[in-house]
Amino acid sequence: MKNGFAVLFDTNSYRQLVNNKSNAQVLDEVRRIRTLEAAKNIKAYGVAIVGMEMLSHLVEDENSFNYKDCLNGVVAMANHCFDDGSFEPRIIPHPYLHICNYYFGQVPVSVENRVKALGGVINDFKKNAEAAVMFHSSITFENINKYLEKEELLFSTQIIQLVDGAKKEIIKAFPNIQKKQLREKHLKFIEEKFEPFIAMAIISAAAQTLNVPLSNGECMQKAFSMNLEFPLSVGFYRWISDKIVRDNIDMESKTSKGSRWNWTWDSHVAFLISQNTLEDREIILVTSDGDIINMLNDFGYSNRVLTIQQYLTEIAQ
Repeated sequence: MKNGFAVLFDTNSYRQLVNNKSNAQVLDEVRRIRTLEAAKNIKAYGVAIVGMEMLSHLVEDENSFNYKDCLNGVVAMANHCFDDGSFEPRIIPHPYLHICNYYFGQVPVSVENRVKALGGVINDFKKNAEAAVMFHSSITFENINKYLEKEELLFSTQIIQLVDGAKKEIIKAFPNIQKKQLREKHLKFIEEKFEPFIAMAIISAAAQTLNVPLSNGECMQKAFSMNLEFPLSVGFYRWISDKIVRDNIDMESKTSKGSRWNWTWDSHVAFLISQNTLEDREIILVTSDGDIINMLNDFGYSNRVLTIQQYLTEIAQ
């Protein structure tokens, strides 16, 4: 591994790191990792949604399956990503804020404040995890959980509309098309036309939120740029849509609600993987999520992703 990397852990990487460890063991392990990272000029950055996913499970009973790993996972993240200079964790906000700032030079204040508040919550877990749980349990964790559930439902609804909308356009153009040919044209439509359409929709939505007037030409120009600068910002939706059609996935099934609706958070984790750097550091994602790994491989970023076991081995060499 080269020096000068920014490393991002996904939710399951933190959970795997802390599994079967006490709070004291977690802190010892994070200190060991930070020492190894410092020797190789590697900085850890926390992804906002990773913290939110773990915090959302703290609404559960202390004896539940997820509780202990998520509690210790937040503690690990708070200490792993802590910046000794600014005395706060390095938190990467939602992709939406990156896009707003990159293309319009401003961000929605309410969303920015939400991310700042999240950083404060995570920092509380570095100071005193037990006190943080007691202070935030009544409102914070429940609000985060409701927010995630709402966004997952919205993602599922939007992706279904995108996939079904493309299918309807094909049937409209070819009313007598056979099932096999329909599937082939559906996949081709997704491959060739989805990304520009989605990019323009994202740019247009950001401009409307910020009350920035934008001509069709300007929208197209920024959308084209976004495909180049942040390829996974729209490539993710194309990749997921292709998978839904290719594997005949029912996004409204119980299985999808339990394991696929959270694909939307995978996009938050993978968003920054591109030719861009983070504070002049090449970005590495630590995950064992098969879908994320496959997607990054398909986009040519296989050298930017490691499992937690691979990462710990690399930094120890």
